[in-house]
Amino acid sequence: MTGHELAILALKGLAGGTLVVAFALLSESLSPKRFAGLFSAAPAVAIAGLAITLLDKGAHAAHESSAGMIAGAAGMIAYAACVVSLLCRRRASVAATVALSVWLAVAALVAIPVLTA
Repeated sequence: MTGHELAILALKGLAGGTLVVAFALLSESLSPKRFAGLFSAAPAVAIAGLAITLLDKGAHAAHESSAGMIAGAAGMIAYAACVVSLLCRRRASVAATVALSVWLAVAALVAIPVLTA
């Protein structure tokens, strides 16, 4: 790992940690508390990583990263919708396995057209 890569990794960690704390403070002020999960660590780390990628590698790399994040989010929504309905009828391991394949399919369907354009 070069010095530049190490500095970028440290900067991503610092920026991500700072945003996690900021999002945690924001979620503490919200009412009702069930909305606090919307501001968990994942969005903060994604925003920090995207900002550092934009500054370090430019707009094209940031575009590819954001497209991957959008595809992953679409897949996660599909996973959650699928696993909730499957858990009522199947064992947890079966429900998780089937829902994971749904996540992969949806993420691929969203990512392939966006990343090849």
